[in-house]
Amino acid sequence: MGEYDKYMELDEYEARHRRRVAHNNEQHQHHHHSSAKSSRVGFFKTRAFLAAITVTVYATAIAMLFVFSKDLGINIQAAEEATTAQNVLEKPLYPENFTTVAMQQSDLHDGFLLLIGNSYPCEHDGIDLVNMSESSNGTYLLSNLIMEANETTLNQMNLMFGDFHAAVGDNDVMISCCYRSRSLQQELYDEEIAEKGEEEGSRWVTQPGCSEHQSGYAFDLSLMDDNGIITEFDGEGKYGWIAENCAHYGFIIRYPEDKTDITGIYHEPWHLRYVGTAHAYYMQQNNLCLEEYIDLLKEYSVENPLEYQDVEMNRWSIYYVPAENGTTEVPVPDGCEYEISGNNVDGFIVTVSVN
Repeated sequence: MGEYDKYMELDEYEARHRRRVAHNNEQHQHHHHSSAKSSRVGFFKTRAFLAAITVTVYATAIAMLFVFSKDLGINIQAAEEATTAQNVLEKPLYPENFTTVAMQQSDLHDGFLLLIGNSYPCEHDGIDLVNMSESSNGTYLLSNLIMEANETTLNQMNLMFGDFHAAVGDNDVMISCCYRSRSLQQELYDEEIAEKGEEEGSRWVTQPGCSEHQSGYAFDLSLMDDNGIITEFDGEGKYGWIAENCAHYGFIIRYPEDKTDITGIYHEPWHLRYVGTAHAYYMQQNNLCLEEYIDLLKEYSVENPLEYQDVEMNRWSIYYVPAENGTTEVPVPDGCEYEISGNNVDGFIVTVSVN
């Protein structure tokens, strides 16, 4: 074969090769266009399907939200009503769950919350008295062996001085006076007036018949050292424990230094008075003397009692009922422990334990 023929054969081979390549490219392009078209169709079908699902889910969510919102609104309303009931309406609803106790005029002068002073005489000469030397627990001293005290006052005194002795290790505190008769008060008053004059003397010693000692609810403290020397109790140093903790046992420092204008009596850190733990705690926490506290309680009724929780987590409901001529029907709660005390002025105070 000549050179010419070889070149011709190569040209024909290259021509066939180019035709095959062109044909393959054409087939490939057709397949690509078909695939792309198919992909676009599938994409749009998928998109439509997802859109349908989204619409369905959204519609379902709207429906559920409507139902839930309705229930949620009811629940929120119920919660708000419950909160209102707890904070506002959780008060004694007389007369639905209350009965009454008939109190007479004489009952106005009985109870641990009697306000006794120069304007409010004590109607009793000793209330439920017991001999102190026979009932003392030995953690404090007595100025004499015939001294008497109100029984509840003495029991709480034993508890307090027992704890004081355990806390500080001393028992040099002496009860110099507890119950004091009207006749003895008369003697002390006359002596004080003779020495200091009526105006000044009456700020140190109350008038006969107007002393808290006459009830047996109050007592005075002194100190006696190992040599038998008696000194004044000022409540300072380790003895400050008594003022800080006496409310735990139902006692108050009856004549505080910053309340002399109200009590009419000079500061007596040695003079303690039993009023009950519910009231002693509240008075201590709110810096109230007994005169202020008795006035404060007149703002609270059975429908709107004073409700508080003391430092020992005891809950109390306290309210005032004005005395009426003759018999006073005092409302008291069913199923709860309560005490009724006259205030020795014009009404009754009900103390309810709501633990």
